[in-house]
Amino acid sequence: MRLRVSVSLLMLLLAGFAPAAPRADGAAPAPAAEAGAAGPQTTPPRRPPRVTLVLSGGGARGAAHIGVLKVLEELHVPVDLIVGTSMGSIIGGLYASGWSAKEIESLLTDTDFSTVLVDRPERDDKSFRRKQDDLQFLIPLKLRFKGLKPYIPPAALGGQRLELLLRTLEIDSTDERDFDQFPIPYRAVAADLVTGEAVVLGKGSLAAAMRASMSVAGAFAPEVIDGRKLVDGGAAANLPVGIAQSLGAGPIVAVDITSPLNTEQELGSLFSVLDQMTGFLTVGNRVEDLKRLGPGDVLIQPQLGDIGFADFKRAAEATGLGEAAARAVIDRLRGFAVSESEYAAFQARHHRRPIEAVVPAEVRLENTSWVSDEVVRRRIHVPAGQPLDLNLLRSDLLRLHALEYFGTIRQNFEPADGRGVLTLRTPLKPYGRNSLQFGLNFRDDFQGNAGYTLAVRHQALAVNRRGGEWQNVGQLGDTTLLSTEFYQPLDVGMNWFVDPAAGIRKQSRSIFVDGEPVSEYRISTSEERLDAGRVLGRWGEMRLGAFHSNTTADLRIGVPQFPDTTEKDGGLRLGFRVDTREDVVFPQHGLEIDAGYSESLESFGATSDHRVATLRIADPSSIGRNTFVPGLEVGTLISGPPSVGNFFSLGGLLRLSGLGDDELVGTRYGLATLTYYRELAGFSLGTLGPKLYAGMSLEGGNTYLTGEPVTLDSLRFSGSVFVGARSPLGPVYLGYGLAEGGRRRIYLNIGARF
Repeated sequence: MRLRVSVSLLMLLLAGFAPAAPRADGAAPAPAAEAGAAGPQTTPPRRPPRVTLVLSGGGARGAAHIGVLKVLEELHVPVDLIVGTSMGSIIGGLYASGWSAKEIESLLTDTDFSTVLVDRPERDDKSFRRKQDDLQFLIPLKLRFKGLKPYIPPAALGGQRLELLLRTLEIDSTDERDFDQFPIPYRAVAADLVTGEAVVLGKGSLAAAMRASMSVAGAFAPEVIDGRKLVDGGAAANLPVGIAQSLGAGPIVAVDITSPLNTEQELGSLFSVLDQMTGFLTVGNRVEDLKRLGPGDVLIQPQLGDIGFADFKRAAEATGLGEAAARAVIDRLRGFAVSESEYAAFQARHHRRPIEAVVPAEVRLENTSWVSDEVVRRRIHVPAGQPLDLNLLRSDLLRLHALEYFGTIRQNFEPADGRGVLTLRTPLKPYGRNSLQFGLNFRDDFQGNAGYTLAVRHQALAVNRRGGEWQNVGQLGDTTLLSTEFYQPLDVGMNWFVDPAAGIRKQSRSIFVDGEPVSEYRISTSEERLDAGRVLGRWGEMRLGAFHSNTTADLRIGVPQFPDTTEKDGGLRLGFRVDTREDVVFPQHGLEIDAGYSESLESFGATSDHRVATLRIADPSSIGRNTFVPGLEVGTLISGPPSVGNFFSLGGLLRLSGLGDDELVGTRYGLATLTYYRELAGFSLGTLGPKLYAGMSLEGGNTYLTGEPVTLDSLRFSGSVFVGARSPLGPVYLGYGLAEGGRRRIYLNIGARF
């Protein structure tokens, strides 16, 4: 199947998306409405065009336009007007504002569109607090609210990364707001979402014009210009020949990269049928525009084969095919060539603004979000009076976006009062502060030990100007939980914080004797704590807190192994955590450290004084598709009597595989692991792309009671082989574990472990 839409769009199509419809007769609307003009009329460029370049839409297939531009440059053919739709508006807008064909080609091949088209922030851009959101709740979709009603967004994607890309390109090109004043006059074609008519954009923000022209309805939110909601112009005029002629175009060089309709043999799946329906919109109006071409015009139709709408990784191939198509009509294109002196004059004006010339004398902030201006400014590292570092600005804005406090962030650079002003707009979210996120876990070892957990988390973000947040979690299943937490940053840098919390947890714990479960206890714990701490960049945190808890352990099934117990605990805890992983499910690189020390004190209400220390380290690294994860865990009751709350356990997949979950129990433990996995298959959709893995593990460790010696001979060794997947529900594992003594188990786990 020739994939005409991106994966994101396909998901949207399943929900019944349909872009704005073309006119019933299939013709390109004429006259088209020009944004900002009084009434439905177009305005020709100020200097009559000699050669007009018309570039059609077609997603990644649009790289073929670059090949055509290369041939025109080689022949010394100056372009006097560019009219483009969708991807044609982006290629055309960059060329019109002074980019060379080679520069555009480098941009297209170097840009990872799998991340540009997906709004989920990269984990490295998240604050350490936001990184904690995906440790357990791995179903990424959140139910959001506007008031008391669930919020249904106007599009599948907010378009933040796309917005940053286009705004950055604009800053790197021009601050001119009249497209006639570009090195080459330019028009972008969009479609009015209300009326379906074509809208010609000839002034304002270049980024906004390109965004409007390529905003596929339903995938991206409409771009609002002059009060009109504008979407991808392909629905109205995918090859805007008629619009170019209404602008007074001279001879037209039209480049048509519209995806052809599927044949009858290719219409065998749901996706191919949906693909065909979207194709009707563009192919219909394009046929009428092809009829408008005259004998003096040149039509170039690159033979792009199965290169699809989303095949940006094949941009270089599409560029070559576009160049080949232009060379096929090179004799006709030579007729538009000019003398050396005339082309030199064209080249003299055809250049983009050097980035060194972009020096903001002032950085203005227009902040209407939930947090204070100071919180935003603390995260902007763009100094006034120095050349603008676009990479630094992009990083700052992506990290602001990752806080999840703002709507689509926009940056703008333009002259004001004779000096350059960089304006940053951090708007309010289109929905409220509250969200619900769901989690699930199902597990089975096919030896009678199965369980499940269903969970829901409520979050209220930025409940005050310093970014305070309230979180509530409820769980049902083998582990039931009800907890509440209020995390409050204390300074505008959000470095220091306080974090009070309370919760009740009930879980079942099997007790094993000689490898067989002989009883099951229900352990109930209620706890209140108050932590204070310091965030360490985006990579870690330290916290110190006081806590108090009550724990009961009651026999539910089987032979009593210890009497029903009630105990109290209370004291101080110190924690240190590091998390630089790019993902928590099959991470490829990064570091995870979780170190803790607690001291229980009778003066804080504990039944007895005791001290406990723990350390867990994992350090994944990758070579190509292969990942190795060495890991180490240790924990010990340093002093004091053992109790229900200070026992450690081992057993289960990757924790002495082959044994039952939490089969081994002691007051000390150690575990060393080496896990290997290889990515087998998957597709890239940013960090949301599902992937399939296969791997194995080697594990060694044991638990010990107080006084038992820790020796090499006492270690227990095991290993596993598994297949796993990163899925929309979280990690999925099917594994086979083998431990010393011939102990073996099959494990199935779906979703996060709670």
